[in-house]
Amino acid sequence: MNENRLEKMRPLLRQYDVDAMVISNPTNLRYMSGFDGTSAVLLIGAKDACLITDFRYTEQATAQAVGFTIHRQEGDLYRTMADLIVEKGWRRVAFEAKHVTFAEHREMMEKLSADLVPVDESAESLRLIKSGAELALIRKGAAITAQAFDYICSIIKPGLSERELGLDLEMYLKRRGAEEKSFNFIVASGERGAMPHGIASARNMKSGELVTIDYGAVFDGYATDMTRTVALGEPGKKNREIYTVVQEAQRTAAEAVRPGIAAREVDGIARRIIEKAGYSQYFGHGLGHGVGLDTHEQPVLSPRSDTILKPGMVITVEPGIYIGGFGGVRIEDMLVVTANGAEVLTEAARDLVIIE
Repeated sequence: MNENRLEKMRPLLRQYDVDAMVISNPTNLRYMSGFDGTSAVLLIGAKDACLITDFRYTEQATAQAVGFTIHRQEGDLYRTMADLIVEKGWRRVAFEAKHVTFAEHREMMEKLSADLVPVDESAESLRLIKSGAELALIRKGAAITAQAFDYICSIIKPGLSERELGLDLEMYLKRRGAEEKSFNFIVASGERGAMPHGIASARNMKSGELVTIDYGAVFDGYATDMTRTVALGEPGKKNREIYTVVQEAQRTAAEAVRPGIAAREVDGIARRIIEKAGYSQYFGHGLGHGVGLDTHEQPVLSPRSDTILKPGMVITVEPGIYIGGFGGVRIEDMLVVTANGAEVLTEAARDLVIIE
């Protein structure tokens, strides 16, 4: 797998007119090499693939980074990089501009003899399209994530705190193979539902409220992301109306996902439904994002996106309405773009679930 990814990476060297590329972002590093330790740098040239790490990780890197030559860091990382660059005769070296700090760049300028070329994209462009092996892992994790919604419905009740629900949900996912949470779970009840990123709090949930639960976990390195909103008892007329609008927007946009459609067009389909219902000012974020080794990655589904969807892209579709002082609703699924349309990966109830 690493060799295939290296061959896909090397045309970027020609595109950027460089001899080698430094990969330091941990997610890109893992994608390119398979190494998931916490301290390493890749140097990829036209014929060479090198991984620099320290004593703690040399054995792990040797086992995981197939196709890479492992170089042990002796003292200063940038001195080790400098020696390797000189040894290989690399004169122009690209680095990940979005992932290198000012201090790191200054140190590279001081210690590396090559001309440094900032580039916006390295492995991100390769990660857009998932391989069959990646999709198998994502499907497995997404199925478990979807099954967790039934568990949520079995334990959620008035009087339970948002934080308690989040903790029980995390344990459920970990018992079924999750390595960790994809992110801090959002459990937003009542008026807190107006916060799109309302992290689970100590607040006790109450009867008559809607509760939005946005959660996900990491399985075999790949993240999942899903949202449902449920009612604790009779939700009332306005809550039902908002839920119906969001449900229609989510369903219609998901049904429109297919190869060749612009990401902004999918966003617009959902946005127009919410606008027609009179709630446009309460939907202030993009419709979705890519999911993979990172919970949030390319592509982005928003009014400003210029991405054209292609088979193998894994995305979310997650419209919402958030009304300050009142509450909110969001429904989110993961989908993979297929040759003829899209496959929903997080199959779970989307009709409003009322917990009696």
